[in-house]
Amino acid sequence: MKTAKLWRLTFAMLAAFSLVSCSSDDDSNVYEAAELGGTWQKVYDEGVADAGTVQYTFRPQSANNGTVDIFTSDWAAGDTTVYRIYTVTNAGHLLISPKPDDTSEALTVDCDIRSLTSTQMIWNKPGTNEEISRFKKVK
Repeated sequence: MKTAKLWRLTFAMLAAFSLVSCSSDDDSNVYEAAELGGTWQKVYDEGVADAGTVQYTFRPQSANNGTVDIFTSDWAAGDTTVYRIYTVTNAGHLLISPKPDDTSEALTVDCDIRSLTSTQMIWNKPGTNEEISRFKKVK
């Protein structure tokens, strides 16, 4: 009888410790490579006057690289689209650079993806907690 109580107590403690050690699936600081594909529009802070539109359309070729079209529109410069390639590490470091045969003006992005979900993406300055851009998914 004492052995049965001891086993039940041991099982209860094991179950309690295993539940405590589980992490939340809702962690907002997780890079999910599958979520990157699609069109992302830059979100500006409230009160920023006529910031224009900036959209990144990511076309993954694998979990870690692909092509990206960067569309910008504002009242002064008009509409512009540039075509780039990107690589992203499993840790979420993103590098957008010109294609090897591209002779246009270079536009590069070097950042860390702090958060990436099906609806929102946040970029930080590499190696810091300083947010540099926030995006919402539009397509």
